[in-house]
Amino acid sequence: MIVIGLTGGIASGKSTVSAELRRLGLPIFDADQEARDAVAKGSKGLALVAETFGQEYLTAEGEMDRAKVSQLVFNDKDALKKLEGILHKIVWEQAKNFLERCHSVGHPAVVLDVPLLIETGWYHEVDKVWLVAVSRDQQVKRAMIRSGMSAEEVEARIEAQMSLAEKKKYADVVLDNSGNLEDTLAAVHAELKKLLGEDCGC
Repeated sequence: MIVIGLTGGIASGKSTVSAELRRLGLPIFDADQEARDAVAKGSKGLALVAETFGQEYLTAEGEMDRAKVSQLVFNDKDALKKLEGILHKIVWEQAKNFLERCHSVGHPAVVLDVPLLIETGWYHEVDKVWLVAVSRDQQVKRAMIRSGMSAEEVEARIEAQMSLAEKKKYADVVLDNSGNLEDTLAAVHAELKKLLGEDCGC
């Protein structure tokens, strides 16, 4: 079973690539969704967040105050490390379970969709690293449209991430998403065909 690690920066179009791979029949592990589930109301992860940062980081309804936590960890690297320590352990356990299930039923290839694939060191656990890339200008514009953030806020978030140039050093495949959707999907199909041959369903 071939494990593809899919990654990319903010507003790179990683979700578009992930959706196409899912449409082609590949099981997808969505680390972002698993991270949200890890701190869902009543979860062990949420209890650890409250224990680590305090009850003031929960809403009146007993859920994680995402805006407040995001503001904290964006401005405090130690807090970010603590949060990541909670989340990554839980999410990786789920990823291992996912891989075991997929292997047991004989899937030829699966995808770990992980924004921080390289930063967490999880790239060691996959066979191929696929990086979705766009120009800095496009990244900023797309993120502003998608999130409503200002250009300065987007730039700050991009600066806080590992640079695209650095990520490219780890990538087996770089999918350029700067053009139109058809070009991106054609590149996805071509790369999958290289891995799986005619079995790719492309």
